[in-house]
Amino acid sequence: MEVQLRRARRAMYLRLAAWHAGPLGLAWAGRPELAPRYPEAYARCGGAPGLACAGVGGEPRVCLVRRLERLARSAERGGRRRRAQEKALVEELLLCVGHLQKELPPEFLPVLEATEKALRQDLDYLRSVASAPLSPEQKGQDQGQGP
Repeated sequence: MEVQLRRARRAMYLRLAAWHAGPLGLAWAGRPELAPRYPEAYARCGGAPGLACAGVGGEPRVCLVRRLERLARSAERGGRRRRAQEKALVEELLLCVGHLQKELPPEFLPVLEATEKALRQDLDYLRSVASAPLSPEQKGQDQGQGP
């Protein structure tokens, strides 16, 4: 069960990364009419308040995609501490996506809203994992004493 969940989360993050990685990703997300506008829309971002990029900005086609790919790599591994780290990353990504909803042209909103919805669903999962009590076996594994 846990392995299937990890694979599903990994696939979701890779799908989201592909949506934002280039013009073909927007077509895959069901918005092929946005493909010609991708290079100009995703070229520059002013930086989201509260994130490291605030004030200096970045390139959403690079930083957003890399963060989603990082979460995909992390999702395929286990561990309670890893899920806590992922929770922090997802919260940062939600700030980033919210900022992009204001910065990108309004035609891109459906793709950004779908991304935000997927991130919020995963954040709910990560919060439930964080609040679940540890079994005695998990306590030993979490302290490096497990099998």
